[in-house]
Amino acid sequence: MGVHQFDPLTANNEIGVYWGKSRRVTVDIAFGEVATWIKSTTAGIIVWENGENGEVSVIEVEAGESLPLVCTRILSGATIDGTPETTTATGMFWITTPQQIGKRL
Repeated sequence: MGVHQFDPLTANNEIGVYWGKSRRVTVDIAFGEVATWIKSTTAGIIVWENGENGEVSVIEVEAGESLPLVCTRILSGATIDGTPETTTATGMFWITTPQQIGKRL
C-alpha cells in the first residue's frame, strides 16, 4: 500500500485548517497582507480593520482563542457607531490561510 499524497488543489480539505503564514501583531501597523485569523494569548477586546474594504469593527476574544477575522491591521482604538472602543487583548498573532498548498506535504 502506497503512502497517501495530499492534493495541493484541495486546500484545507484533507488536513484541516492550513495556516500558511503567521506573525506577531504590532498594534496600529498594517500586516502587509490580509490575515484570515487572529489569535490572542489574553482575553480582551480587539478593534480590527480590513483595509481592503474600509471596514472597522470590534470583537471580544477569550485567552488563547483563535478567531476567523479577515483583517489587515489591529487598531489600538476607534469609534464604532459612535462608541469609543479600545483594544485590550495582548500577545496577538495574525495568520493567513492560503487557498492552495504550494507543494505536496
